[in-house]
Parts: sequence; C-alpha cells; structure tokens
Amino acid sequence: MTSRISLLSSTALAAAAIVFAGAPSSAASLDALEKRVKALEKAGAGKSVSRSKKTMKLTVSGHLNRMVQLVDNGVNSEVRHVTNQQSRSRVRWVGTGKLTDDIKVRTLIEFGNSDAISSGQSIQSAENNGGTFDTRHIDLQLTSKSMGKLYLGHGSDAADSAMGSTDLSGTLVALSGAGDEDLTFGGENFVNAAGTVILRSGAASDEYDGTREDRIRYDTPSFGGFKGMISHANDDTVAFGMRYGGSFSGLKVKAHVSRINNEANANQRRDVTSAAVGILLPMGLSVQVAAGERDLDTTGREDPTMMFYRVGYRFKGSEMGETRLAISYSENEDLALDGDKLQTTSVAIVQIIEPLGSELYASYNNVDLERTGVVGIEDIDVFSVGMRVKF
Repeated sequence: MTSRISLLSSTALAAAAIVFAGAPSSAASLDALEKRVKALEKAGAGKSVSRSKKTMKLTVSGHLNRMVQLVDNGVNSEVRHVTNQQSRSRVRWVGTGKLTDDIKVRTLIEFGNSDAISSGQSIQSAENNGGTFDTRHIDLQLTSKSMGKLYLGHGSDAADSAMGSTDLSGTLVALSGAGDEDLTFGGENFVNAAGTVILRSGAASDEYDGTREDRIRYDTPSFGGFKGMISHANDDTVAFGMRYGGSFSGLKVKAHVSRINNEANANQRRDVTSAAVGILLPMGLSVQVAAGERDLDTTGREDPTMMFYRVGYRFKGSEMGETRLAISYSENEDLALDGDKLQTTSVAIVQIIEPLGSELYASYNNVDLERTGVVGIEDIDVFSVGMRVKF
C-alpha cells in the first residue's frame, strides 16, 4: 500500500510541476523541472500516509442471479427476463480482524440489485424496474466463543431466516425457505376468465419470517447445538429466536423457532410466531416442515396462518457437481381476507457447477386461490430457468 501511495504522490508532484513550469521546450527547461520536483520532495510534499500495521482484512464477494420466466395467468402469458428475488444479485465487502484472542471483529456492507425483480412483475403492467442498488446489510459484528455474538447496524433480526435456515435440500436458489414463493412471482395478479384482476398473488402469501432492519442483536454461544437470539429494532420491534443444529449417526437435523412482537405495526408484524424443522438422511433424502401464524388481535378477523412441506433429494449426478431435486407444497389462509386460501405447489432442480462456483436451476410453480363468494379464479403457472454465478 505504501509503495502504491508513494507512486501516486510522485506522479501528482510531477503533474503539478508541469502545470507550474509550463510545457518545456528545451533541455534546460527539463533540468529546471527536475530540480523543482526534487525540491518539493525535500520540502515534504512527497510524503504519504500509511498504516504501519495491517489490522483488518478486506474481502469482496457476491453473485449475479438472472432468470428467464414463462408466466401464464390463465388468460394471458408472457416471457420475462428478471432478477431472481429468491437470491437477488448482490455485492458485499467483509472486513475481518481480531480485538483480542477471543473477540473477533467483522464488518459487513452488502448491497442488492432489483433490476426487473421477479417479485414485482405482472402481465397487466410494464416492467417494474428497481434498477439501483439498495442496502441489505450495514453491520458491525463482535464474536466471542465464550460470550456469543453482538450485531450493531442494519441486518437480520433474531427471526430472520427462521424458515430458510432449516432447508437441507439445497434448493433455496430456486424455491423459497418456506411458503414465500411469491418472491418468484408475487407481483402477478389472479384474474377471472374475463381478465378482471381479483388479487395480487403476493398479498395472499407469507412465510412469517423475520426481516433485515436497523437493530441490535445478540446470539448466545452454542450449547449442545442450541443457540438463542434476541434483537430490538426501531418501532420497538422485539424478536426472539432459538436454533438447533446437530447430527446423529449420519442424520442431520436443523430447527428454528421464532417470535416477533411489534405493537406499533399491528397489521404487518404483530405477534408473529413461526417454527420449522429440517432433516437430512445419509442417502441424500431430506424433509422440511414449517408453520407460521400472525395474531392480528382484531375483532371478527381470523388470524392468518401458513403451512409448508418440502421433500428433497441430493446426489452427485455428474462431474460438474451435486444435483438437487425438491418438491414443495404451501398453504396460506386468511391473509388478505378471511376465507382466502392460497395453495402453491412447486418443483425444482438445481445443478451445482463446481468449476464456476455456480448453480444452474429450473422450477415450476402452480398457484391456486380460493376466495369465499368468488368463482372462476384462474390459476397462475410459472416456469423459471436461471443461473447464479458467485464471485
């Protein structure tokens, strides 16, 4: 770093000297220019600032995730070119260092791109293009083996990834963590045979997970595979979580239970409870079950609920890398209106491409809405093919 800065400094000095001296037209002018540069360096203008000891390491990483979709709402269809919201394109800068032998410091800055985001498109509307980069994480993290982990800044609360953290099929790039398939098609509208819009599909789907927000969060050390989490965010949002991860005779288990309390935002995140468990057998077969509920505390209004089931299978199908298959079914009830029932059936295949650090994937989603007193609602069918390339 020092040599680079010194070189830049010398270059800047030479450029400044040229400006002051004017364009040289003789050997005498060049000699005078050289003397002036040396005089400036002796005067201290060529000094550079550098750290005498390197204390933090910086790593840049991220991925690009693009997808082509064929979407059919039962009346019309279209082909789309989108960013996959299940794992949208992003870039991150991670700084790591040590405060003591026990306490490690990590900084995380991550921005995501929403160019033609998959969750925001519909046949009835022109392209919804977020385009620019927005904040995913701006976080300071302190980790101690004996005391746990502290997070300060914008990032995941204690309930975030409650569902996705229990998936052991390895298909999250193509399917949601649990019941949040609207990330793939949530802007699409349900219509009747006449093309009249009934409801935006994303309004009837939720996996009752946490989120990323400005918060302080604490994770306990791991005790026998168990880890507790608590966070406090703006609007007095408090989230609690308990995770488990362990193995028994080749059987791998992950589980997560979470609770979110937010009295200031009753319609969206008031008293949300979720739980999920995933199991991976030695032969590559996996099962995941998840459930969620939101307590609206509204007279005459049913509390929305969600159930999710996934079966997966992973195997080494080629020299490129592991092949992963999954089928899932989710059911959301009473979210937009009492009596609403959204059923989503999905299948996916993910092929790991180890030489590129990439995944090639394809998925199919069938989405069905039942609404009290409304007949003739067409299903939504979504076919997707995409690729995520990591760097």
